[in-house]
Amino acid sequence: MIDPIVYARFVHYAATIALTGVGFFVVFILDPATRSAGGDPRTIKALRPPLAIIAWSSFGFALVSGAAWLVLTAASMSGKTVADAVSPNILWTVLSQTDFGNDWLLRFVLACAIAAVLVPLLAAQSAQPAWRKAAAVILSAAFVGSIAWAGHAIGGEGLEGVLHPAADVLHLIAAAAWLGTLVPLALLLGRTGNDAAALATARAATLRFSILGIISVGTLLCTGLVNTWYLVGSPAALTGTDYGRLLLVKIALFLIMVTIASVNRLELTDRLVEEHSPAAVNDARRKLRRNATVEATIGAAIIAIVAQLGVLPPASHAHHHVSAAALPADAAYQHIHGAQGMVDVIIEPGHVGTAGASIRLTDDNLDPLDARALTLTLTAPAPGSKAKTYAATRDQDGNWQVDGIDLAVPGNWSVAVDAALSSDSRLHLAAGIVIDAK
Repeated sequence: MIDPIVYARFVHYAATIALTGVGFFVVFILDPATRSAGGDPRTIKALRPPLAIIAWSSFGFALVSGAAWLVLTAASMSGKTVADAVSPNILWTVLSQTDFGNDWLLRFVLACAIAAVLVPLLAAQSAQPAWRKAAAVILSAAFVGSIAWAGHAIGGEGLEGVLHPAADVLHLIAAAAWLGTLVPLALLLGRTGNDAAALATARAATLRFSILGIISVGTLLCTGLVNTWYLVGSPAALTGTDYGRLLLVKIALFLIMVTIASVNRLELTDRLVEEHSPAAVNDARRKLRRNATVEATIGAAIIAIVAQLGVLPPASHAHHHVSAAALPADAAYQHIHGAQGMVDVIIEPGHVGTAGASIRLTDDNLDPLDARALTLTLTAPAPGSKAKTYAATRDQDGNWQVDGIDLAVPGNWSVAVDAALSSDSRLHLAAGIVIDAK
């Protein structure tokens, strides 16, 4: 049975990309194309209403699915049922005291700002001021890119802690710039008449879309390689884990989209721009519209895969993490990896009250990492909370133990492990760990 949060993630990703795509299409494709074509008021007038429908329906779906995602996440964090998680206390705790909740508050503000900018941008029949277009692009990019803070890219250390989130943000923005503008382009091609002004607009828009598509595909390839490096790590993990195999399906669909886009760019776009025969131009336009629709459909399938990947453990962690069967049912767990080694932190019980912690250090080969001393530092999620450091003792199995930990409030605590290694170097790793309410 598919986890309900997968459905919420799919709708939210799709709606966010569609909303962002409308803003990108208007600013980067439609307005410049109409200007370069000498103005085509009939095409613009015919296109504005369907673009507005896409934008505002996507806005509504983004809000509803975002709220559903929040409630489902709150239920998971608190250990409550979905009905109980709707409680204002639980929702506010998640929103105010977890990284996910802070991201959601920011994204709600961004969504409202986008709505304010899109109202005049989509309703206008004339040129818009440059500041409004810039605001639409920046806000839209921030809105779609900030989903990265709800995914696997967060929590790395060192260079990974900067490079991986940055790659994920750019990956999301590039996906919106390509996938999100496909349907608007298909609408434009379908509403273009046979008069000279309309054809000039269609040709200019197709050329601009082609340029945007090339930039987007290049960005997707580069950032996809970075994400795959961190989330998969090896060919064996790519083929030997559920995450890796599903990622292979996503890559295959992406390559199909790139193939179709290559046909569009190298054959159909040239025919649309250079042919003088009305029959040849209309045939190229019809095929471009059809291919854009096919690409958008494949893109929707890719978004569905991304929604599922987000709830699976990354393939690179498959052999690093403690298996779910080995964890106590009420434990909180976090795996943190860095350049010098990795750490598994298990806090039991993982809810408000007094708890103990078990810490395991390993190197990149999963061999035990020897340390002379180790401390565990925990910081409550409330702003201004003071960190409390506990000295750990090593047990006969080589793991480190801490007793008497006071967990006063639920939420996304900060956990840091500082180990003095036998090699006279230090290992310091930090991340978040979710502590449930009782």
